[in-house]
Amino acid sequence: MTRDLDAQAQAAIAAGIVPMVHLVELELDAPAGTIRMTDAYRDQVWNGHTYVRAGNLLGISEISDSAALTVSEVTVTLNAVNQAWTALILQEAYIDRLLTIKRGYLDANGALVSAHTLFVGHVNRPAIVEDAESGTSTVALTVGNIWVDFERKPGRTTNHEHQQVYFPGDRGFEFAAEVFKDLPWGRA
Repeated sequence: MTRDLDAQAQAAIAAGIVPMVHLVELELDAPAGTIRMTDAYRDQVWNGHTYVRAGNLLGISEISDSAALTVSEVTVTLNAVNQAWTALILQEAYIDRLLTIKRGYLDANGALVSAHTLFVGHVNRPAIVEDAESGTSTVALTVGNIWVDFERKPGRTTNHEHQQVYFPGDRGFEFAAEVFKDLPWGRA
C-alpha cells in the first residue's frame, strides 16, 4: 500500500504513532450531491472538502489488494438511526453510484496531513439490517470495483420479460420465444 503514499504520510508513519482515519465519499444525484463522512473523532478537511464525523460511518470490511484482474468487494456499514440512509436505500438512489474510500493520516494536533485512495467502486447491493433484540439498525452498502461488470452483456434482450421492464403492458415480444428458434441454415 505504500506505493502511492506521499512524503507527508511516509514521514508521519516513520515518526511513530500515527492516528489513521477513513474518508468515504458517496457520489449521488442532486439534491443530496456528494456525501462525505469520516470515522474520525471530529470533522476533517481534505482538498477543500469537509468530511463529517456525525457517527454515521460504523465500519468498513477488509480491503484486499491484488495485481490480478479480479472482482473485489468492500462493505461499508452505516448507522441507520439517521433516517436519511434508510430513505436513500428505499428510493434506490444508490444504484451504480461511485463510492471512494481513502485512508487519512493525522498529525499530533489531530489535523489531516495526508490521504490516499484505498478503494474505488460502484454500489451494487445495499441491505438494511435491523436487530430487534439490541435495538440497532444499520445500512450495509456492498461496493464492487471496476471489474464487477466485466462479464455483463450490454444491450437488451428480445424477450417478453425484458420488454415489460421498459414498456409495461406491451405485448410485442409475448411470443418471441416461439418465433425465434434455432433455424437450420444452409444445406443439411
